[in-house]
Amino acid sequence: MEYRDIQVEVEGRAMTIRLNRPDRLNALGSRMRQELIDALGQRAPGDGIRAVILTGSGNAFSSGADIRENTGKPTRDIIVKDLRDSFHVIAKLIRDSDRIFISAVNGVAAGAGISIALLCDMVFASPSARFVTAFQDIGLAPDTGLSYILSRASGRRFAGQLIIGGEFSAAEAQEAGLLRVVNDPVAAAREAARKVSEGPFLAYVKAKRLVNRSLFWDFEEFLTYEAQQQADLAETHDFLEGVTAFREKRKAVFSGT
Repeated sequence: MEYRDIQVEVEGRAMTIRLNRPDRLNALGSRMRQELIDALGQRAPGDGIRAVILTGSGNAFSSGADIRENTGKPTRDIIVKDLRDSFHVIAKLIRDSDRIFISAVNGVAAGAGISIALLCDMVFASPSARFVTAFQDIGLAPDTGLSYILSRASGRRFAGQLIIGGEFSAAEAQEAGLLRVVNDPVAAAREAARKVSEGPFLAYVKAKRLVNRSLFWDFEEFLTYEAQQQADLAETHDFLEGVTAFREKRKAVFSGT
């Protein structure tokens, strides 16, 4: 398959998927999301791929959903469809797969980009990487499982960023046990992929299943609840105002309704 918004490279038992819209900070537009779903699902479990590296081109991992993509009025149906048909599918493909996923965060990760990075089994980030929870800027709550991931992994550590928005550094994320800070995250991811490829893979698979059983046992139920919350927000004045202000490149004026 020919990809436009991602690059896929297979070397031995490892596959690297690079989000490749550097001019848009690798924003997750509809085409990129579909290509990512295809890349994650195109190869059968028996094809020999054991490790998957996710990274981004340029100075970002991913800036999250591409708000500029749809120029019409955002609706409840659009929000729910995007979550259920793409964002949530990507999240479940990463967690439900027996392959070991490794993310290399080389710059900013925002919104759903944070979720995709942190859903991986191993996460490496550069010292300058930043994680920005910008959902509230357009009148939405965090999605793609971000509240679940951060709360399960670090308790209330990032509750403020989840509730009212904000950001945290790679160093803060490392201190919370979310990732490892390295000077070259792609090189570190490749070395980890090599170890996975050459190691006792069936043991790794069973261990990942145990982690899922312990930490992600009700993930799908949470995603259903998350979609309901976002659907409610999609009908508010503040969501319409937030999206309109973003497109018009001005500060949003929220009313709390």
